[in-house]
Amino acid sequence: MTSTLGRSTRHAPSEDDHLDPERFRILVGTAARLPAVTVAVVATVMVTTLVVANSDLTGVYAAVAGAWLALHQVTLTIDGTSLGVLPLLPTGLLVWLSARGAGSAADAVVAYTGYRLEGRDIARITAATLAGPLIVTVIALVVMQDASAVLPVASPNPAAALAWVTGLYLLAALLGIGSRTWRPAVSRYGVPEWLVLSVRPAARAVLGMFAVGGVLVVAGLVWSWTTVGDLLARGESWTGVLGLTVLSILYLPNLVIGASALLAGSTVQFGQVRLSLFEASGGDLPALPILAAIPAGPAHALWPVLLAVPATVGALLGRFAAQRTLQAQADGAPVGSLDAARTVLAAAAAAGLVTAAITWAAGGPLGIFGVVGANWWLAGVLVFAWAGLLGLIVAQLLMWREGRLAAASLDIGHETMDYEDDEDWDADTDPDLDTDGQEDVDAELDPLEDDRQEDEEEPDSAHEVEAADGAGAEAADDAVPTKGTEAESEKGSAAEPEKGTAAEPEKGTAAKPEVEGKRGKTAD
Repeated sequence: MTSTLGRSTRHAPSEDDHLDPERFRILVGTAARLPAVTVAVVATVMVTTLVVANSDLTGVYAAVAGAWLALHQVTLTIDGTSLGVLPLLPTGLLVWLSARGAGSAADAVVAYTGYRLEGRDIARITAATLAGPLIVTVIALVVMQDASAVLPVASPNPAAALAWVTGLYLLAALLGIGSRTWRPAVSRYGVPEWLVLSVRPAARAVLGMFAVGGVLVVAGLVWSWTTVGDLLARGESWTGVLGLTVLSILYLPNLVIGASALLAGSTVQFGQVRLSLFEASGGDLPALPILAAIPAGPAHALWPVLLAVPATVGALLGRFAAQRTLQAQADGAPVGSLDAARTVLAAAAAAGLVTAAITWAAGGPLGIFGVVGANWWLAGVLVFAWAGLLGLIVAQLLMWREGRLAAASLDIGHETMDYEDDEDWDADTDPDLDTDGQEDVDAELDPLEDDRQEDEEEPDSAHEVEAADGAGAEAADDAVPTKGTEAESEKGSAAEPEKGTAAEPEKGTAAKPEVEGKRGKTAD
C-alpha cells in the first residue's frame, strides 16, 4: 500500500507503546492545523473590521479571543449584556473540518502501517483532535480574563467553555474516525442489524425537517421582502449593509432550526414574541434583516395544515425503514419481521434526540430579550412522536403487504405445480383425452408409421414376385410345344428346369438382401 507521501513500505505495529516519528508527525498536524488556520482567519477578519471602522487596535487580542469562544458557542458578556444566541453556521463548519482532519489522520496511519486501525491509534487521533482546540481555548480564556480589567467584557465561565470545546471536537472525532471504522466496530461488538439500519432513516428524517424549515424561512423572507429592505437600509454605508448581510447569513441555520421545531408543533419565543402553528403574538425584535421572516401575527387559520409536514416525514421514515429491512432480508441479514418496528422506533428516537440537541444549541440568552429560541425538549418529543407513530404504522402496513404478496406467490406456485401434476396424470390414465399437444405429437409420428408400414409390406411383395415366377415356370413345363417352335420349346424345356431349380434359389437368396437394403434406405 502506498501512502499519499509516496511510502510503499508497510510498518508493522510495535508491541510496545512506542510512538514513532511518522505517527507523531501525523498527530501534530491533526492537533495544530485547524486551530492555527482558524485563529489566523479570525485575526485577519477582526483587524480588517477595526481598520475599516477607523478604530484603534487596542482590543484586538480580546476580539480574537472572544471570536474564538463565540465560534464554539461559549456565552459572552459584553457591557453587561449576555450573548448566548450565537450563529451555528461557523460552528458547524469547524466541526465538519475537524471531522475531515480526524478521518484523514486515520487514513494516514493506515496507509503508513498497512494494517487496520488499532485502538491506541484511535485514542491518539482523538486526543490530538482535542488537544489543539483546548490549548487555544485556555489561551483565549486567559486573554479574556486580562482584557476584562480594561475593556467592558466579562470573562466567560471556564468550565462551560472547556465543556463546549470538548464536546464539539469529540463529536468531530467520532464522525471522522467512525466513518472509517464503524463496520468493524459493528461486527466486533455485535450491534443488532436493526439498530444499524436505523441510522440512515433517522438522518433522513432530521434533514427532511430542516429542509422544509428552510423552505418556510425563504418563503417568509420573500413575503416580507419590503421589511428586509428597510432593515438593510439601516446599515447606512456599504460596510454596514455588508455586515448586516453577513450576520444574517451566519444566523440562517438558527432560524431554520427554529422553523423546523415550529413545524413539529413546538413553540418559539423571542422576547415578547411567541409563535406557534396555533398562535402568534407580535413584539419587538432586533434589527436583523433575517428576522423579517418571523410573522407578526395573528396566526392564520390554515397554519395547522403545516402539521402534515412532520406526518409526511414520519411516514417516509417508516417506508424507508421497511425497505431497508426487506432489502436486508433479501441479502440474508439476520433480521425478522419485528425488526422493522424496532428500526422505526430507534430511528425516531435518534431523530428526536438530535432535534432536541440542535434546537437547544440554536437558542440561548440574549440580553433584554431573555431566552431566545424554540422549546427544545418539546421539539424533540414531538419529532419522536410523529416519526415513531406514523413511521410504525406505515412500516407495519408495508411489511404486512409484502408478507401477503409473498404468501400469495407461494400459493400460486403450489397450485400451478398441482395443476401440472393433474394434467400429467390425466394424460397417462384417460385414453379418450385428446389435446392439441397430443395431436401435434401424433401428426409428427404419422409419417414415421407410414414409412415403417411400407418397409414391412415390401418383403411380402418380394415373396409374391417369387411365387408368380414359380407359377409361370410350372405352366411352361406343362404346355405342349408347336411345330414352329419345337426347337425353342426344346431349348425352353431345357432352360426352364434350370430356372425353376437353379435360378429360383438364387433369386430367393439375392432378392432378400435387396429388400433389406431398400428398407434401410427408406428408414434413413
